[in-house]
Amino acid sequence: MSSPRSPWLLVSAFISLTCAAALAPPAFSQGWGQPPEVDVAKPVVMPLTDYDIYTSRIEAVNDVEIRAKVSGTLQEIRFREGDTVVEDQILYVLDDRRARADVAQLMAQEGQAEQSLALAQTTFERVRTLANRQAVSREELDQARAELAIAEAVLEGAAASVARAEIELDDTIIRAPFTGRIGASNVDVGALIDGGSTSGTLLAKLVSIDPVEVVFDASEADYLAYVRLDLAGEARSSRSAPAQVNVRLSDEDGWPHAGEINFVDNRLDPASGTIRIRASVANADGIFAPGLFADTRVPRFGPYDAMLVPDEVVLSDQAGRIVYTLNDDDTVTASSVVVGQLVDGMRVIRSGIESDDLVVLSSLMMVQPGGAVVPTEVTLAVPQAEAAQ
Repeated sequence: MSSPRSPWLLVSAFISLTCAAALAPPAFSQGWGQPPEVDVAKPVVMPLTDYDIYTSRIEAVNDVEIRAKVSGTLQEIRFREGDTVVEDQILYVLDDRRARADVAQLMAQEGQAEQSLALAQTTFERVRTLANRQAVSREELDQARAELAIAEAVLEGAAASVARAEIELDDTIIRAPFTGRIGASNVDVGALIDGGSTSGTLLAKLVSIDPVEVVFDASEADYLAYVRLDLAGEARSSRSAPAQVNVRLSDEDGWPHAGEINFVDNRLDPASGTIRIRASVANADGIFAPGLFADTRVPRFGPYDAMLVPDEVVLSDQAGRIVYTLNDDDTVTASSVVVGQLVDGMRVIRSGIESDDLVVLSSLMMVQPGGAVVPTEVTLAVPQAEAAQ
């Protein structure tokens, strides 16, 4: 009869088996002890420009409230609401009978002044002739000269009054100050119009169409970045050399509209910490309207030779962003990288790898730093997008 086994022997055997299992190499999906097969490729190197993208608001270059310069009764409206009107087109006509009567009255007064001047001129010439013959006193000559000067002044005043009255008569016709799109009329025919001040009757609003302005606010950090690049000679300030920008609306792909920055404010808003920037964009087809939102793409730096890898191979760990690269012995290294913008699904790598490094593209969940792999080198497609989005 065999003796019973000691419990301590069983425990010792279990510990030995556990340690052996821990020291054994890991099993891979391709088979026991086989390193994973991976695709590797060199980064794409291509010229690229870095851009900042801002949410912007479309504004009209000219945006005015149409008001009358004189008061009167509205007689005609000569436009259709919402239409495009051209510069100097007649918009409103006021009753001009009073203005015409004023012009006629003042012209009559001007005629009287002309006659008075003619008489004073004749009198002065006669008195001057007599004075040369010493037939009249010096005082009489001075009196005639003074009356002539008064008559000339009266005529000048009468002529100025006529000119002013004619201006007021002309102001009974209200014209478009520039070509643009007019809004709704706030008055109807027959209404009494109060004119001559900014608080007068608002007739309508007119906005210009082409070009438009795209307005956005840049942060303090962006402002400092642009200034630093300018001081370093790596980019020119938009104050001295207007930057070319591109614009897209919410329903558009790509960047179909080109423009240029024409204004950078002279101070940052202390409340928001931003600086106002404005760009001019052509609007020949009239697609832009004041109040629309748009994205504006502003070049920050470049062009330069950028390295790009597929965005999905850029991983994160506790230290930041990493990509797996292949060593000469077909083992893997986790390379810490500094990333840039996204370009057509590919991520710009600013630093951390070289252009001739092989980046691991596939089987990323089975790859470990220091582990061996079976690499297959492939070639990455060059992005079709022109710049970062």
